[in-house]
Amino acid sequence: MPENAEPRDILFTPLAINTVTLANRIVMAPMAALSAHPDGRPSEQTIAFLSERAKGGVGLIILGGTVATRRAYDESRFKGVLRFDEDRFVPALKRITDAVHRYGTPIFAELTASFGTMGKPAAPLIAASPKNVVIKPDRLPPGVLAPFEVVTAMPREATVDEIRQIEQEMATAAVRAQRAGFDGVEVAAMMSYFLASFLSPRSNWRTDEYGGSAENRARVLVNIVRLIREQAGDSFPIGLRISANEHVDGGQGPEGFADIARRVERAGLDYVALTDGNYESMDASTIDAPTVAHGEAQIFQQALSCPLILGGLHSHRRAAEVISAGHGDAVMLARPLLADPWYANKIRDGHAQEIVECDHNNECMRRLAMGMPIRCGLNPRMGRESRRPGERPPVDRLIKAPVERTVLAASGSQRLMNLVGKVARKRS
Repeated sequence: MPENAEPRDILFTPLAINTVTLANRIVMAPMAALSAHPDGRPSEQTIAFLSERAKGGVGLIILGGTVATRRAYDESRFKGVLRFDEDRFVPALKRITDAVHRYGTPIFAELTASFGTMGKPAAPLIAASPKNVVIKPDRLPPGVLAPFEVVTAMPREATVDEIRQIEQEMATAAVRAQRAGFDGVEVAAMMSYFLASFLSPRSNWRTDEYGGSAENRARVLVNIVRLIREQAGDSFPIGLRISANEHVDGGQGPEGFADIARRVERAGLDYVALTDGNYESMDASTIDAPTVAHGEAQIFQQALSCPLILGGLHSHRRAAEVISAGHGDAVMLARPLLADPWYANKIRDGHAQEIVECDHNNECMRRLAMGMPIRCGLNPRMGRESRRPGERPPVDRLIKAPVERTVLAASGSQRLMNLVGKVARKRS
């Protein structure tokens, strides 16, 4: 940072993304923490959760936990995803944008085309090529324990017709988001999901127009962005969330992913948001500002002309340093905004020392993986924002909550995980 610059001065500099101007550089990252209804509509808790973060002063909310196609809805392992795959959901989705806009906060919708090999095994899974995911126990983030490898189902190779149908459905979903009052959309092509499977030679062995060269591997994203741009217009912001580096043997590095992003930008992108690693290398993102520490953000900045949004910067001072140094234009926060939805306002008002800082315990992540409602041990209101003061929990929560606490305590025990692992190895 410049010698006399305060983090507040840097973080609260406006940022333009196409026609949308962010009041500050603090972005709420997409999270599947919305407690939506099973049929894909937002619940009162969904709206209360998002409203609390908008009220807390973030410059932009990117709505996660969404699906853009019926395939993605059927594949989803998580209960309560928000649906953009049918017109009948538009009025319910508009309740979200109306609530967030009351606080002057723009909101974009992240659109998931398909979960690929990470989808529910009961569904016929597809990917760029028949390559599944193997998650080793030593590649998991802190607080998430497993006694043995997690091996996903083997997907089949998607046909060209299936790919083209998904391209069209993504564009149609973006138009639904626009009709529902969303200020922009983000195409989800990160981690080990369907669209991400096309981007690296490690997971894409195709010999047709969607495989081989970087131009071909980028084609599905280029087509989606072009279709959205044609149907939603020039002034509607379109973003791309992409992995910066696979961090696995034989995986693609930042130069390859940046080349893909540059090709997609030409089709009409307005920003790129980076994640580090994928489901096979989740430990790569456990350090502070991982894409900066690994030199990946700098490579993307050289390749792109649009704004770059970085994740993994929990410290507001470090975030300001990264932006001041030109490594990125904004920062995405997920877990820190579970712990403290007023993170941004506390910086703005000169009370940064009062921020409730995420402890990286990752109980929220374990709860998500086990199909439990998301909670944060540092913020008793997290996941309960819709309850009035003094209101008793629903009866089902009175029954389920003690069971969940017992399961979480057991699953967080390394001794228990070792024992389970030994039993599993004997049976195999």
